[in-house]
Formats: sequence, structure tokens, C-alpha cells
Amino acid sequence: MIQTIFTRLNKLSVLSFSLGVITGSILLSACKNDDKEPTEISGSGVRLKHLVTANQVASSLGGYMQGYEIQGTGGFTNTGYYPEVPHIYYYTVYFQKHLHYEQYASRSISAQTGMGKDTKDEILEMFDDIEEVADGRLGKAPYENVFALRYKDNEKRDWRYELHIRLAHINNQDNQVITLSGTFGPSSHPDTEAIAPEPMSSSEAVSAMLTLVEQISE
Repeated sequence: MIQTIFTRLNKLSVLSFSLGVITGSILLSACKNDDKEPTEISGSGVRLKHLVTANQVASSLGGYMQGYEIQGTGGFTNTGYYPEVPHIYYYTVYFQKHLHYEQYASRSISAQTGMGKDTKDEILEMFDDIEEVADGRLGKAPYENVFALRYKDNEKRDWRYELHIRLAHINNQDNQVITLSGTFGPSSHPDTEAIAPEPMSSSEAVSAMLTLVEQISE
């Protein structure tokens, strides 16, 4: 039931995820090489933590999911020996907060490797419903390889943030993306929206997603 409530089609994530699934077997052999030449063979910045259970994800998020309970065990794919290449690694975990009777607020957190090499400007040019999150922590050490995006029209019933991690400077690896989204239900109930929590602020959402990354060792 929880998985069905996130109904808004996000072109970028859906397209990237579909291509990742279709070409999963190819990624295992190809993620170390690409038509583009790597600019460096090592580098700094951050990457996804290697979390393999819903409880580990919830523990890492800490107080940012206060009042919300994990729904199920999440979905995890962990092929190979992340962060060593080659690998296929992604997950989604769902959370829910009881509001009143059958009314609830829901949040979803997902992370995925193998997301291509699009730059921030290229993504913003492709999709007119998103905008950059201005956060002074990003784009400089230790988050020099990170930028964040959000829906322009975040609202209670449908809000979303994305944290993009570029790794092209390290053996020309593909980007990684963390997505944090939320909604409420049932939307048919006239009072649900009034009692539903506001969307996470940009600063809080970025802080939450940053708990799921770790610094890259030189």
C-alpha cells in the first residue's frame, strides 16, 4: 500500500532507474570504463554509505525520521563488493507516521549507484519542474562533489529532494543519487491535508540525506 502512494512521475529518476535495471548486467562489467576519459584516478569528496538493512538506514537518519516508523524491510540490491567496482547497489526504505484514525504521513528514502554522468546544468536543462537547492555546505569540502535539487512546487501531498553525488573524477565512475520524498493519505479524507505535516525544509532535507554519505578515503 505504501509503495503505491508515491504516484507522481519523476522523469529523471524513472528513466535513470529503468535504464539501470535493463542494463544491470552490463554495469557490472562496464562501470569501470566509459567513452569519456577520467580526469583523475583518485579523488576526494563523499559517496554513499554501504547500508544493507532498513534499520541501518533508519539509524543513520536518526532524528530526521522522528515520529515515523519503518514500513516493512525495505528493498535492497547489493551485487558485488561496493564501493569496489564493479557493483550494483541501490535501496528504498519507507516510513509512516500515524496522524489520526486511518490518516497518515509517509516518507520514502532511496539511494542508487550507476546513475550516469549528467552534470547539474544538464539535469536542470532537461527538467523544468526542478530547481537547485542553495545550500552553503555543498560544492566545497567535504561535499565538493555534491549538489541538491528539489521540486519547484513542493507541497504536503507531494514533495521531493534529490542529493546528487558526482564520482566521474574517481576512475570515471557514474553518479550516485539519494532521493527523499513525502506525501500523506488517504487523500480522499477532507481533513487529512489540514493535519498533515509540512514538507521538510530544504536545509533539513539536505542534512538528512547527508547522514547517508561518507567521506572518500584518499
